[in-house]
Amino acid sequence: MHIDIVGAFLIGLAGGFGHCIGMCGGFVLTYTLKINENDFIPQPNWRQRLSPHLLYSAGRIMSYMIIGNILGLLGTIIDAALTLRLQGVLEIVAGIFMVLMGMDLAGWIPNMKPNAFPGFNPFKRLVGSMFAKVKRNNIIGLGFVLGFIPCGLVYAAGAEAVASGSVIGGMLIMLAFGLGTVPAMVTAGLLSGSIPRKIQSKIYRVAAVLVILLGLATIMRGVIGPEKIQKKFKLSYDTRTEIKLS
Repeated sequence: MHIDIVGAFLIGLAGGFGHCIGMCGGFVLTYTLKINENDFIPQPNWRQRLSPHLLYSAGRIMSYMIIGNILGLLGTIIDAALTLRLQGVLEIVAGIFMVLMGMDLAGWIPNMKPNAFPGFNPFKRLVGSMFAKVKRNNIIGLGFVLGFIPCGLVYAAGAEAVASGSVIGGMLIMLAFGLGTVPAMVTAGLLSGSIPRKIQSKIYRVAAVLVILLGLATIMRGVIGPEKIQKKFKLSYDTRTEIKLS
């Protein structure tokens, strides 16, 4: 579980400076301008400048954790309903999905279109109305709602949450992913999108590769089994210990 959490955090960290700034930088710039318009402070101090972006990210992380809970519960239900040891199967399926999503993020396969999802247009109308009224005291709600926007990185982390087969595990994976995105989103808010597109693109590719690598690791864990991996490392450690003692 520890490796999954670290991997999810790294995906969020690298993907944040590439994908999140590119996809959500417009949202950040919009709510920054709207707050200055709806909740104007002549000379804001550093806390007043920083707090809206932290609250926005807090709202997103709350929605990610809910998604992680649901997906972790889904993995648990599938395992229990079929009364089989399906953890390995879930990990293989999730790993394949993550590899495909990583390839999609890297631009190696056709991109998925958000408008293909049912209910997306009403969702856009809700977001538009929230943007019009956003202030420092309600921006956490905007972040919470925007956390449910279809996103390739969220899908990748969500696949790992399903594979965890645990409500707590799924929540922790999505929490780690959300925390990884915070530095990029706060930076985007403070700098108002001044990070060069070329740098965004390179970091974005790194995030895509991380998604693919974590997907491959998930597939391997599903095929080999965590117990076998643990026994292998334990056997190697015991062998080294015996040789050292002799």
